[in-house]
Amino acid sequence: MGIIVIVGIGIGCIYALVGIGYSLVYRTTGVVNFSQGSFVMLGGMTTYWLLKNVGLPYALSAIGSIVVAIIAGLVLWISVIVPLWHRKVEPYIVILATLVFSLVVENVVLLWQGSQPEILAPWIKGLSIHVFGGNISSNYIWLVLVMFALAAGLGALLKWTTIGKQMRACAASRDVSRMLGISPETIGALAMTLTAAIGAIGGIFITPIQYTQFNAGLDYGIYGFVAAVVGGFGDLRGAILGGLIIGVIQELTARYISASYEEAIAFLILLVLLIIRPQGILGGHWEEGVD
Repeated sequence: MGIIVIVGIGIGCIYALVGIGYSLVYRTTGVVNFSQGSFVMLGGMTTYWLLKNVGLPYALSAIGSIVVAIIAGLVLWISVIVPLWHRKVEPYIVILATLVFSLVVENVVLLWQGSQPEILAPWIKGLSIHVFGGNISSNYIWLVLVMFALAAGLGALLKWTTIGKQMRACAASRDVSRMLGISPETIGALAMTLTAAIGAIGGIFITPIQYTQFNAGLDYGIYGFVAAVVGGFGDLRGAILGGLIIGVIQELTARYISASYEEAIAFLILLVLLIIRPQGILGGHWEEGVD
């Protein structure tokens, strides 16, 4: 059971990274970005393509995939979200637009690379760790370390830097931020860039563990959203907690019940929590958006 829990924690780290993306963009801009899972897919698929088709070294392929994800995030922000923002459309329209953008990205990758599932080679071939009487791939450990490192770096950015303070100011009120000379559009672009990069890094480290393909972003997006809501939407620590909970429960369900029930149980947890504690485990009162 110990190995199953470790595997669940590793998978949960991906959901946590996606949940962090949801939370950061929402807290900074008031936008729920349902294309967040696409950045994970882009990280894995682009790294594979650059590695196999272009022949770049592993590290350069990974960097290239992060750049591609950042460009996709900026295109979403500049061409979709900001125009809708300025038109002051209802929040559900923006949510729908991000979902449609995700479908566009999926189809672009389908035309570009096809529908064949792909998997990356381990970062360090042959390295495994012996725990609980069995061996586990070192990729799970890498994934956990990367997730906590990214979360710690993002937390430090928000708490200790001027940019972080500006992001928190935009989260409190866009109108007041403008009065203080802070551009919500620029801060929003920064938030989108950060979450796109974080998602791509997650894709780089999960793809040696799980196969990925053009539509893999949908599952990551759904589970990441569940993680963010379970932990407390808009709370970065809550996204981490929610991701780890969902990942462990998912793996325990697959091992002791059936893999067919993974999604049903995840959504059942979400439904029960929404009834009992709608603000999430670590969340405060639910907010409809940012002024």
